Amino acid sequence: MSFVTRYLEPSLVERLNHLQLSARRVVEGSIIGQHRSPVKGASVEFRQHRFYSPGDEPRRLDWRVFGRTDRPYIKEYDEETNLRCLLMLDCSGSMAYGGKAGVKHEYAAKLVASLAYLMLAQTESVGLGLFGPRLEQWLAPRAGTNQLSRIIDVLERSAPRGEGRIGQSLQEAADRLGRRSLIIIVSDCLAPAPLLREGLARLRHDRHETIVLRVLDGDEVEFPFRRWSRLRGLEGERPRLVEPAMVRRAYLDNFRRHREELEQICRAVGAEFHVFVTEKPLAESITTFLHRRAVR
Repeated sequence: MSFVTRYLEPSLVERLNHLQLSARRVVEGSIIGQHRSPVKGASVEFRQHRFYSPGDEPRRLDWRVFGRTDRPYIKEYDEETNLRCLLMLDCSGSMAYGGKAGVKHEYAAKLVASLAYLMLAQTESVGLGLFGPRLEQWLAPRAGTNQLSRIIDVLERSAPRGEGRIGQSLQEAADRLGRRSLIIIVSDCLAPAPLLREGLARLRHDRHETIVLRVLDGDEVEFPFRRWSRLRGLEGERPRLVEPAMVRRAYLDNFRRHREELEQICRAVGAEFHVFVTEKPLAESITTFLHRRAVR
């Protein structure tokens, strides 16, 4: 698959091509005889048993039934397709922040494009949702190289603005998805943790597998400011003139507690949680992420 834009630069594509084998271990689909889905039951829905006939594949035998009845039965399914994945990108105003490493939204969009590239190369079905105050853009999961073009087109026309309501947006996505999918949320998660809990709880209720990829700027992690600064909110908050030395400790304590709450929520609902910092090269961060998942 060859596709180069500002979100998939040649150097990044070259690294991604070397990661495709690793990605296959992370987001395998359920093509018969090739690979299985990590979301058990999401892509394969059981229908009924039938008696074994010569020529049937032995791996389709239901060994539990055989053990109880001493009679060979085959499991049949209504549908056997690839994994369906929905990539959700936060386009709220806070994603417009950028320090020396660039704007968070740009980094996050490249991350989304990279994951779409990897999964579509593995013949998976990939969709895209952009959210801010609500779910604003929607591409239903599909396979094929044309889907990558559609995803890139939506990303190139996206821009961070307005208030973010991540919980509501996740619930809207769940309403549209139908059957179980892998959902990857790319966001700075700078919202009250209970709102994220509501959205993730809905996804868990619908039995989706969920991964939260938190994208942050180094300034948000370390609060390195030294001089009097006017801090302006990007989602409608009033600007504040602050002396960094007076607020640094309170900010870092609040940031730590919020991060711990996010991690606790994700554990409680069975969602994975990973952090990407824009100062770290994207290809390196994706490699680390894939390897951690492969180890799991």
